[in-house]
Order: sequence, then structure tokens, then C-alpha cells
Amino acid sequence: MIGKTISFVKGKGRLRHNNRDFFADNVDVERISWNRTYKKESLEEAYEYCFGDALREYNEKQTRSDRKKGNYINEIKNSGNNEKVFYENVVQIGTVIDTGVLDADGNVTVDAQKAAEVLEEYARTFQERNPNLYLFNAVLHMDEATPHLHLDYIPVAHGYKKGMKTRNSLTKAFQEMGFDKATDKKHTETMEWQKRERDYIRQLCREKEIFVVRKGEVRDNYSISEYKEAMRAKESVERETVEMKEHLEALTKRMKAYSLEADTLPVVKKAIDKEVNEINSTVKITRPLFGNEDVVQVPKSVWDKILKVFSWATFKQKTYDKVIAKNNTQEKEIQGLSGKLQEIKNYLRNRGLEKDYDNYLHRDDMEYRLARKRQEMKEMEQARLQKKTRSNREER
Repeated sequence: MIGKTISFVKGKGRLRHNNRDFFADNVDVERISWNRTYKKESLEEAYEYCFGDALREYNEKQTRSDRKKGNYINEIKNSGNNEKVFYENVVQIGTVIDTGVLDADGNVTVDAQKAAEVLEEYARTFQERNPNLYLFNAVLHMDEATPHLHLDYIPVAHGYKKGMKTRNSLTKAFQEMGFDKATDKKHTETMEWQKRERDYIRQLCREKEIFVVRKGEVRDNYSISEYKEAMRAKESVERETVEMKEHLEALTKRMKAYSLEADTLPVVKKAIDKEVNEINSTVKITRPLFGNEDVVQVPKSVWDKILKVFSWATFKQKTYDKVIAKNNTQEKEIQGLSGKLQEIKNYLRNRGLEKDYDNYLHRDDMEYRLARKRQEMKEMEQARLQKKTRSNREER
């Protein structure tokens, strides 16, 4: 059994994306209600809570107005000392291959549900474990390919003798929480903190019976170097596969939006035929004094309706032509993506990861799993017979 990995990485700090104030292409809008928000506070409110009193106390002591501080957020932005206004970590358990949100029927998978429970407990206890990291935004996303947690926090350090007594400082905040001062680039406060947080996530995973591996451990007959290479290849392919799958789904949805359902066409045609017959019943054809072409006379209300329908039909036709052209372009894109997906499958096969990929695609297909098991048993029996044959030959 190949275990799941824990991803604990720096985020980009895009609060509007995290809070779904706008939707990226990889977001399934139908699943936004599945997301969970544990903390949502504006950056301005958070800074007032963390540094408001210290800022006012500092300014009250200044006798010169040019030494008073204004907006502390802007001061941090312009400080040039590598401090950030706030920091973000994105936490994820497993990958899209082993912990995808949806099964084949569009329901939440058992693996995703377990991962979400671990992430929720981690978010719930974050502030208690990290009193100097003020958590002002925490969101669990279930509307993308895998469950993952966005944590946005502000480091708060105390005890400064000069200037503001309370400030934004990540390294000092870590030191205040008991982490030793950095001795070299391989042993920093941030690295020690990340190690502690990962260990806590592993503990939560064990409680949920989620099997977790550390990068570099040997699993399933892989050597350490082979396992590392396979995991790197697997993660790269997973990311590309997810991106292409989401792009493909987006294109397919757009194409379907321009298509009429087949069973609605007879209903539409019947309604149109009825209106045409009603118009024909009001038409009066006369022979003009001059010219050979008959003249059609209709009531003005009918004529207005004809003009309206003609205008609408012309608009529809032009729109339809544009849609057809766009669909043709998208079909070519889909063909290109399908070819790329086949390349990825070949890559997986060459790296020995095809079985893991197939198991993910058919994880909820009982017939497939049974067929796979029968095939494995058949291969084991063939291997046993071959071994027995070789043994008999050696005895002779």
C-alpha cells in the first residue's frame, strides 16, 4: 500500500480567491457550498486587533508629528526588511490520485471526507498551538480537485524596547513560541515550526487511520531513489492531468450550453407550425395593377410580429454562426488535450504508475476492481507455475 503525502507549503495569499470573491477556472461553482470557513476577518480589522494599541501608544509619545506612524500595513509593505503583511500556508493530505474530492457518481469520496476532517481539526486548533500567529482567515476548499486548507495569519511579536512594543516579525514570533534562534540555513525557526506542524498533522492522520509516508521512505519495493523519482513524476503528471481535465470539462460545459436537447426539438417545431398556420389564416393575396408578383396583405399586428421574428431570427443566425465557429475551435482544443492525456498515460506506464492511475479512475467501480483482482491472481498463478517448472528442470 502506497501511503499518502502531506503537503504544507507557502500560499500566495490571494484572499479574494480563498474567500471566493471571484472564481478561478479550476473552481466547480456547484460545489462552493461544500467549502467551510472557520475564520474570516478583514486585514484592517486584524491589524487593529494586533497592533492598534501599540501604534497609538507609540504615537502619543512622539513630540514631533513627522515621527508619528500612520498606516502600519503600508509601513510593512514598504519596509524592505523582507517582512510580509501576512503569511499563508496551504495544507493538503494526499493527491488527486488518492484523495480526489469526487467519485464517479459526483459524491464526496471516503478519502476526501477523512482528509477534510483532519484539516478541520488542524484549523480548529491552529490558534491554540500558535498564540503568536494571529489567524484572521481560514478556509477549507472542497470545490477543487482535492480538499485543501488555506490559513492566513499575522506574526505578532512583543517586548521591543524601542519603537512600537508590539510588531509584525515572523522570526521573533517563532522565538517567542519557544523555537530556538536559527543557527544556519538548514536549521531556522520557520523550518522547526513547519516540522512540528507536519508532525501534528501526521498524528491527526493516524487517529483517522490515514496511512502517511514521509518523502524518501521506501514503499512497495521501490528503492529510496526510485521512490523519490516516481513520486516527483507522479506529482507532476497529476498536476498536469488535473489542469487538462478541468480545462476539458470547462470546454465541454460551454459547448453543451449552446446545444439544444434532442427531445425538445419536436415540441419547438410543433409550436412554430401552429404560429405559421395562424399567420397564414390572416394573409390576403392580391394581384397588383402593375407588375407580375402577387402582393400579400396582412393585419398590422401580424406584420409587426413578422418583423420582430425576422429581426430575432437574423440575430440568432449570426449568433449561431459564431457559436459553430467557436465550437469548431474548442473541438480542436479537446482533440489536442486528448492527445496530451494519452502522452501522460504512456508516461505513467513507463514509470510504473499506470496501475495507481487506473485504480484512481476506477476506485468506485466494483466490477473493475474484481476484474483487476482476478488478473492479479492469474498473474501470481502463472508466476508460481513458471517457478515450479524451473525448479523441476534444475532437479533433472
